[in-house]
Amino acid sequence: MKLISILSSLSVLISHVSAATGPVLNAKELLGSPRLSSATPDPAGKLGLFSASTYSFEKHESQKSFHVVDLTVANGKVTKLWDDKAITEAVWLGLDDWLGFLKTKDSKSEFWVAKASQTPAGTDARYVHTFAGVVSNLKVRAVGPSIHFVVSAPALKDGAMYSDDGAPKKHSSGRVYTSLFVRHWDEWISEYKSNLFSGIIAPTTNNEFELVGSLHNILAGTELESPIGPFGGAGDFDISPDGRHVIFLSKDPEQNLAQNTASYVYAVPFDGSSKPKAINPKYGASSSPRFSPDGGKVVYLQMKENGYEADKNSVFVTNFTGNYEFVVSEVASHWDRSPGAVSWSANNNYLYLIAEDHGREKVWTFPIVSATSSVKPTPITDKFSASELYVIADSEVLLVSASSITSPTFFYLLSTTTGKVEQNLMSPLMTLSGVETAPLEPGTWHGLSRSQISDFYYPGVDGWKVHAWMIKPSFFQEDKKYPLLFLIHGGPQGSWADAWSYRWNPAVMAEQGYVVVAFNPTGSTGYGKEFTDRIQDEWGGRPYNDLVMGFEYLEKNFEFIDTKNAIAAGASYGGYMINWIAGQPFAEKFKTLVCHDGIFNTLNMYATEELWFIDHDFKGQIFDHRHHFERWNPLGHVKNWTTPMLVIHSSKDYRIPISEALAAFNILQIKGIKSKLLTFPDENHWVLKPENSLVWHREVFGWMKEFSGVGGFVGGEAEKGEASAEAPGIVSHGGDGRKAQDVLRDD
Repeated sequence: MKLISILSSLSVLISHVSAATGPVLNAKELLGSPRLSSATPDPAGKLGLFSASTYSFEKHESQKSFHVVDLTVANGKVTKLWDDKAITEAVWLGLDDWLGFLKTKDSKSEFWVAKASQTPAGTDARYVHTFAGVVSNLKVRAVGPSIHFVVSAPALKDGAMYSDDGAPKKHSSGRVYTSLFVRHWDEWISEYKSNLFSGIIAPTTNNEFELVGSLHNILAGTELESPIGPFGGAGDFDISPDGRHVIFLSKDPEQNLAQNTASYVYAVPFDGSSKPKAINPKYGASSSPRFSPDGGKVVYLQMKENGYEADKNSVFVTNFTGNYEFVVSEVASHWDRSPGAVSWSANNNYLYLIAEDHGREKVWTFPIVSATSSVKPTPITDKFSASELYVIADSEVLLVSASSITSPTFFYLLSTTTGKVEQNLMSPLMTLSGVETAPLEPGTWHGLSRSQISDFYYPGVDGWKVHAWMIKPSFFQEDKKYPLLFLIHGGPQGSWADAWSYRWNPAVMAEQGYVVVAFNPTGSTGYGKEFTDRIQDEWGGRPYNDLVMGFEYLEKNFEFIDTKNAIAAGASYGGYMINWIAGQPFAEKFKTLVCHDGIFNTLNMYATEELWFIDHDFKGQIFDHRHHFERWNPLGHVKNWTTPMLVIHSSKDYRIPISEALAAFNILQIKGIKSKLLTFPDENHWVLKPENSLVWHREVFGWMKEFSGVGGFVGGEAEKGEASAEAPGIVSHGGDGRKAQDVLRDD
């Protein structure tokens, strides 16, 4: 009782301090905080392995470290393994507490092993092998005393692993293409495709390990590529429990990648002795292939519509035998949610899934043994957003990695039979943040509280209920009014969820002094397939009207929101919507608009890379369906533009080329509308580099303050001085075009 009293008093104290001092979290603290990976348990279920990345604005450098958390003690004790910058990734080998890790040296990767129980932890590491080039996505499977592993690496046309030494020397930067897919996300397509290489290491004497035989490129002689870029990883493939087979994802090589999303699960012998064979029928994109613990089945997810990235993921299961004859069946077919990940229970009887539901990424269980077509998965969590889960040893307990609007990644142990959290493991986040004590409530960090977060539903278009999140500042007082920050998500088939972000963080934005409302209108995911699909050919229609109705709902129902002092902001599709709103009567509701990576002219979108996206959402190709592209084109309404706007775009954004921002900014300037353009030559669709992101926050918050009168604090001012060659000055022209102000990165 005494401890409870102390914690209660501390909670009140923090509340009073917040009210008195203002923001408890600023942009610099956000960007300099530790970014934790998911945690993976060791074979005994006693330790969880994770990495942490941090950035120092004082030293202007990043650091990556590896740690284990004790899963058997309250709140989890954290022990550091390594903080060597050369170590890129680490995994449990599956033998007691042995770890395997990759280390980069001289443009090559080295394979090392170590025991987590060494004192100090992770010392006495043993070198095993040097690869010809740089490899990644290490995945292992213990088979007796041996370790079967697979890594990915670019490959030459003859199947050899790419290396700087072995690659043909080039004396020109010219590229020649004769077919579609010339660039993707932020890179031009290379002639070197990512392949999978398999190998075996085995123990010798004195705890040494050695490579047994040679590596095998199990995709050699094919046009297949795995993992699938740009975001694929070790989750794109799996090794069978007996170590004899590999399943992996690859796009369909018979269809051009710019106009098709189809990808399939392939099976291949571990030694590459025969060609890969596709497991699944020819539908759309596949994901999350996993062997059952007994090796007799494979589960995977697949969308049924080719050319649509937001189709519902259906769950498929097939038998798996050495003759590669597959009998595939769909399970949970009546479930109207789209899982993003699937795995097996230890006893092969259940599937565990992560799927979005009403703004939360929930953990679900599904009884695969007794399943009928009408059986649906059951959610066993109802808050936060899970990102990854692993079975603890052979138990029915999961090690879950999750986040929330009020906390970056944290871990907890979850019972799949009771749905109860058996232990919250907040210590990793607290320890690496320099806070020795646990937070007052799970899913919170840095003084943020769950009391700041709420959600609500309101009547939308055609009688649908629309969901929205509301985030208040930590110093919120009910009897005061706060400016409104009206957030619009990207996608367009996406959502605002109860999850952390280092780019668009509603909690950090609220700490500027706003009530932030993040809407999930028509087209949002997590509310059923029909609600998501209703945005097709309706970009400026149903979702726009949902947003208008949402604003009206705020005006009528929340007296503490100053809707006369409102700002709207959005990125990607949210940026498109900002450009669309600018030409509509709704724009009169906002003091200013913030447009990040937004489409300005839909007729220009054949300059994108994934052409299937624009063709799907506008119901066909532009030469046959031009009226669909013109119907919701912001360019057609620029005559009505009068609202000040901050336009942000980056040069390496190949999804929405930077010409969209330049055209929008030119129109704003020509019309004499107060406006500002912020660009980054070294960023893509996202602003990822901490120093650039700090400038992003400084410019966005400063621009908003100019119109709302609140905020503008990011936690550190730009240092004066010349821009370096690596960090050029960003020139921001005033609205009248006559005065320039240099905005420098901190370095």
